[in-house]
Amino acid sequence: MVSLNIATLIYLVAGVISTAIILVSVVSSRRKAVERLGKPIEKPVKVSTQVPVAEGVAKARPQPSIGLDAIASLREVCLEGLVPGYGCSSSKYFKPSFPSGIVPTGFEGKWSCCLLGCGGQSCAYLCTHRDEKVVFKVPRGFEAIIEGGGEVPTVHSELLKRIRHEAETMASLNHPNIVRLLGYSENAPIVIYEFADYGSIYWQLSNGWKPSLKDVLLIGIQLGDALRYIHSRGLIHGDIKPSNVFIKNGIIKLGDFSSIVKLLSSASFSKMAYTVGFRAPEQVYSDIKKRARELGVENRIDIYQLANIILHILAGESIDGEEAIDEKHVQEKLNKIQNKELRSILAEALKIDPEKRPSAEEFTKTLYTIYRKIIESQGSA
Repeated sequence: MVSLNIATLIYLVAGVISTAIILVSVVSSRRKAVERLGKPIEKPVKVSTQVPVAEGVAKARPQPSIGLDAIASLREVCLEGLVPGYGCSSSKYFKPSFPSGIVPTGFEGKWSCCLLGCGGQSCAYLCTHRDEKVVFKVPRGFEAIIEGGGEVPTVHSELLKRIRHEAETMASLNHPNIVRLLGYSENAPIVIYEFADYGSIYWQLSNGWKPSLKDVLLIGIQLGDALRYIHSRGLIHGDIKPSNVFIKNGIIKLGDFSSIVKLLSSASFSKMAYTVGFRAPEQVYSDIKKRARELGVENRIDIYQLANIILHILAGESIDGEEAIDEKHVQEKLNKIQNKELRSILAEALKIDPEKRPSAEEFTKTLYTIYRKIIESQGSA
C-alpha cells in the first residue's frame, strides 16, 4: 500500500514539472515574438454614443489646431456698414409707473416706453428712465402692463414659472455674444434685457444692410462660440433665426431664450419651439428626433439653424427641415454660395442626419480658418 502511494506521488510530481516546463517555454516564445514586433498598439475603447467628427470638418481642420483663445479674439470685433436708426415701430409712447415688488430692484419708478415689436410669444418695449435704455419683455396678452400704466392683471402660476425658468437660465449665462439679462420680476411676467441698438439681423437686412463675406463669417463665428458656450452647459437654444440674433455696438448677441431646453430631457425636447424655414429635420421627423436623442446629439439642431442663417444672409435662401430630404434641392441652394470652403462646411452642417453635422466648436473653428484666409488675402492684395 505504501509503495503504491509513493509511486503515485512520483507520477504526480513528474506531471507538474512537465507542465511548468511547457508554460515557461510558451511565455518565453511569446516574449520573443513581442520583442520582434515591437510595442503593441493600444486601441482606445470607443463609447457607443461617441459621434465621429464630420467628414468635411476633418478635412478642413487646420494644422496646428485652433485654440479657443483665437476664437475669443473675434468675439467683440464689430460688423461694418450697419444701418443705424433702429427703434420703436410706432410714435406712440406709454408712461407706466412701477412700484417696488412689481419690477426688480432698481427699476422702480416712471418709465417712457414704446413698442419695438411682437413675436409669437411676447412683445418687447424700449423703455427709458433717466437716459437709461432697456427692453421690457412681456408675454402676449399682457401688453397692458406697459400700455396700461404699470398695473398687473391676474397671472397664472404656470406662466410665471415658465418666465422664471427662462430668466434664471439667462441669468446663469455670461458670454459677450449672448443678450444680457438685467432682471426679472418675481410677481409679474416682466423680463428686462439690455437694448441692442442696431436691432436684429432681420431688421438690418430688411433695411438694406449688405454684409460682406467677412461680416457674415464674423456673425457665424460669434454665434458659433455662443452656441459652444451654451452647449457646454447642457442647453439647446432650438429657435435660432434672423429675428432672434441681435446687434449691439456692432457685436452679435444671441437672444430670445424662451424655447431653451436641457439636453436629455425628452419632455422638453418634444415641446421645443421652432420657426418654419429655419427648423432642423429632427424638429419635423420623429425618427430623426429619436435617433438624435439616442446618440446624444440633440444640440446639433442649433448648428443646422446657424448654417441656415448664414445661407439666408448670403443667398436669400434657407433649407427648412422638411426640405432636407431632397438632396438635389439642398445642393441647388448651396451652389449659390461662391466660397468653396464655406459651401462645404455649410453642406456638413445642413445634413439631414444630426450625428453627421459638426459640433459648435468644430463649425466655429472652420469658419475662423476661412475668415483668416480672407483677411490674409486682403492684406496681401
